[in-house]
Amino acid sequence: MSSSIGILELRSISKGYETADFMLKKSTVDIHHMRSICPGKFLIIVSGDTANVQESMEIAKKVSKDFLVSEFILNGVHNDIVNGLKKSYSTEPINAIGIFETSNVSSGIYAINLALKGAHTFLKRINLGMGIGGKLLAVITGSVSDVEQAMDIAVSSIDQKRIVHYTVMPSPSEEIKKQFR
Repeated sequence: MSSSIGILELRSISKGYETADFMLKKSTVDIHHMRSICPGKFLIIVSGDTANVQESMEIAKKVSKDFLVSEFILNGVHNDIVNGLKKSYSTEPINAIGIFETSNVSSGIYAINLALKGAHTFLKRINLGMGIGGKLLAVITGSVSDVEQAMDIAVSSIDQKRIVHYTVMPSPSEEIKKQFR
């Protein structure tokens, strides 16, 4: 299991591939995402032990220079985030649903990680920018009070300008539930 993830967003696809190549050649990390997420934006997500992720991120910052939009490391990342990066989601039954949408991937992952750690909720989906203009869309489930608490944590953890929209659905319809099973 990975204890840390590193996330970078760059404003150049070419520089993104070059940066990822340096990261992979110089450190021992697993790469989860290395792709364009919207016109002209590139996302790299790596995981591994804390020291290796830190080393790869230092390399990335030196290589990417002025192309870096945002970057950060999450140490002790919630298991649902790592599993979600692998498209493996919780099989917990869907009760209430919380949907959180941010204008960029980095701040969204940061907020959802805190929300999952701070409330008894489960990640049902995470979309990292592809086909949605570089945004993040995360869907969590749990009891109504836990989902509300998680959304409060997520909303209060990042700059309000980064939040596109969020909602809590206390009793989603069966059609909505089917979207996240």
